[in-house]
Amino acid sequence: MLLLITAVVAKAQPDKVNAAIGLLQKGNLDSAKIYIDAAVKDPVTADNGQVWYYRGFIYKSIYKEREKDNRKSPIRLEALNSFKKSLFLDTTQENVQNNQNNIKFLASTLFNDAGASLDSVNYKVAIEDFDVYKQYYVLVDPSPTNLKQKEIDFTMAIATVYYEIYQGDRAGKLDFLTFTKNAYNKVLTLDPNNISANYNMGTLYYNQAVNLIKQSDYTIDIVALNDVQDNSIKLFKESLPFMEKAYDLDPTRPETLLGLSGIYFSLNDKEKSDMFKKKLDEINKHK
Repeated sequence: MLLLITAVVAKAQPDKVNAAIGLLQKGNLDSAKIYIDAAVKDPVTADNGQVWYYRGFIYKSIYKEREKDNRKSPIRLEALNSFKKSLFLDTTQENVQNNQNNIKFLASTLFNDAGASLDSVNYKVAIEDFDVYKQYYVLVDPSPTNLKQKEIDFTMAIATVYYEIYQGDRAGKLDFLTFTKNAYNKVLTLDPNNISANYNMGTLYYNQAVNLIKQSDYTIDIVALNDVQDNSIKLFKESLPFMEKAYDLDPTRPETLLGLSGIYFSLNDKEKSDMFKKKLDEINKHK
């Protein structure tokens, strides 16, 4: 950093930039921020990529000193925006590398904060941080494969949070069951062969059917009882293709075999239910 500052001073940048750099050297971040903000508004330096880089560096320094525990840090976002602007204004190799390194660091803090916020209270912060992370991650690693996997991992995690919220209040939080299904569907759009997403979707529908049966009052009239049976069968049938897909992808997974046995039993197909139960017993014998 000192070499960079020396180089800039030597180039005799306008007073606002030199003042900001001098104050940064002294650790006076608040005053450095004032001067660098003025510099990026000055027509003389507003389109200078290096000036925006220094703004990013100053804001990054403030973030590290004061807001590194703030998962919604506005200073971090300003730093990222500044490095991004610098990246597009100055495409020299040295500048690109410096900006990408800083973006990579700050983006990693967003990713970590998103992971730390994956709970029933802070999940909205997790989503916000991950969305911003994605915007900047592509500036560092444009490979669609890597970002796709991170998207899958995060969406699987948020689906778990949604389902936990639903389980805590099935009647009052029914929307979260829909959110859970939407999350798994998103994963399956990105990766149709994702075993966990297929199995979890199958389990969702299966559990929904079982809960519907358990919650029914056996004193209800025959019409209402038929409705419960029809709806539960519909849910078991919706569960089946996901569980079968999970089985095709991994025929030895005990949970999937148990699920298929239960689904076919509920659909009155005892032969297939027994077949999967037998497969499960054989696997358990060899453990």
